[in-house]
Amino acid sequence: MRYLGIDYGKKRIGLAISDPEGQLAFPYGRVRDMAGVVKIVEKEGIGKIVIGVPTLWHGGQSVQIKTVERFAAALRHAVRLGIEFENEMFTSKIAERSSPKDKADAAAAALILQSYLDRQRK
Repeated sequence: MRYLGIDYGKKRIGLAISDPEGQLAFPYGRVRDMAGVVKIVEKEGIGKIVIGVPTLWHGGQSVQIKTVERFAAALRHAVRLGIEFENEMFTSKIAERSSPKDKADAAAAALILQSYLDRQRK
């Protein structure tokens, strides 16, 4: 099954996709809105979606989590797929340091998705 990882932002949505076996995550690109995400889901035959959620270092939830939850609910309705959440703490910072600026959103999505895939194998 192919997974889609999402690093949600108000201006841009970073995307990553897994290999067909669901073992490895790769940066895919970025889109501006949910319609772009839906197109990728259909084009790539995605079976499950993983969205990064902003969690604070002490385990609390950030104020952005409500925005992410609303996006996830609307996306779930649009694509009728299972959606999982994964802690995205520091993924954007790591991606910004290790990737070109225009690729950082997709790199952050790949970090989120790979973290989820690794946890599923344990």
